Amino acid sequence: MFKERKPIEDVPIEFVLDTDTVLFYCKDFFRLLKMVDLLKYKMIRRRIFLYSLCIKRIKKEGLNKHDITFLVKSQQQFKEMTRRIDLYNEFIRGQELQKQQLEQATTMLKTKSN
Repeated sequence: MFKERKPIEDVPIEFVLDTDTVLFYCKDFFRLLKMVDLLKYKMIRRRIFLYSLCIKRIKKEGLNKHDITFLVKSQQQFKEMTRRIDLYNEFIRGQELQKQQLEQATTMLKTKSN
C-alpha cells in the first residue's frame, strides 16, 4: 500500500494493525526508498566520473569518432583472440597429455616384449 501511495491511515484498517506497527513499516519503507535512491546516485556518479575521464583522454589524444570506433572494435577483436588463444592452449595441453600417455603405453609395450 505504501508503494501504491495509498493514504497511511488506510493501512491499519486494511491489515488490522496498530498505529505503531504501521508507522514502523512506513518508516522502514521510506528508509528503503532512500537507500535505493542513494544506490542510484552512487552508480550515476561513478558513470559520470568514468565518462569525464574518457572525454578528457579523448581530447588529450585528439581522437575523433572514427578513431574511437576503431579502438572499440579492436578491443573486441583482441578479447576474441585472447579467448581463441586460451582454447588453443587448452587443446595443446590435451594433446601433450595424450602424447605422454601414448609414450608411456609404448614404453610399457616395449618392456613387455623384451
